[in-house]
Amino acid sequence: MEGTEGTQAGVGMKVKDKNIGKLVSVCCKNCPNYKCYWPRQNPGSFVTGRGYRSYGDGRDKEYLCGTRNAHGCPENPELC
Repeated sequence: MEGTEGTQAGVGMKVKDKNIGKLVSVCCKNCPNYKCYWPRQNPGSFVTGRGYRSYGDGRDKEYLCGTRNAHGCPENPELC
């Protein structure tokens, strides 16, 4: 499938989101065109019973795809 190379967990790249003007960590360069794409600021790590905790370094200011972070990328993002 063209455009979805690198969708395995832990593999990714950053693309500049034209709407927010920030680099966003995504799985492939076409992610901003998919419906599942959800750019958001890195929420930190989640701890059960405590919620999200910041990392305390530069990662807190980075942006990532919220769908990828919460659920992983769908098998066929073109179809979502």
